[in-house]
Amino acid sequence: MLASLREKKKRRTRADILAAAADFIERKGYRNANMRDIAAAADVAYQTLYNYFPSKARIALALLARDDATDDRATDADADFVEALRALARSIAQRAGQAERELWLEALAEATRGGMSAVRCLDPGIGEFLRDVLAAAQQRGHLDAYVDTREMAAVIESILDSSVLERVMTDELDQADHSAGAARIELVLKPYHRIAP
Repeated sequence: MLASLREKKKRRTRADILAAAADFIERKGYRNANMRDIAAAADVAYQTLYNYFPSKARIALALLARDDATDDRATDADADFVEALRALARSIAQRAGQAERELWLEALAEATRGGMSAVRCLDPGIGEFLRDVLAAAQQRGHLDAYVDTREMAAVIESILDSSVLERVMTDELDQADHSAGAARIELVLKPYHRIAP
């Protein structure tokens, strides 16, 4: 009982720190935020902040990896899986454009040090989600039975990852165009997509 109360308090403190950091960064900019300012905004001791986040880059990474990322995912089992994946790609591209570039660059550097892809910065559970969607589509007869769903999920994740990087790194990218990754996913899946009877 005591351990669960302690865990709840830790989760609440972490969430409070992230909320304060997001607010501070939105008002002052990522470049102007430092750990002391974030600790003060979160109303926690400076050392307490370091217990939760050892660097500003880790805060950036946590801000990108929203806990509600799964809310953007289609969960209807009867939905067209290609359209569900296209919608996911558009949502991820849109979210990639919402954070300021400097925050992204530092978060990507931190993610790379930890072996994490750009798309996993936004959605740490993306790989498992993709495998589940493809396996369900295969079971319903919407995806050829010989397709290795693990491999196909890795290909789609790679497409999403390149879309995120393109979105973050290219200043000229049209901010309204969120469909490049979606079109690439559809192209990769087209030969294997079967319309069930």
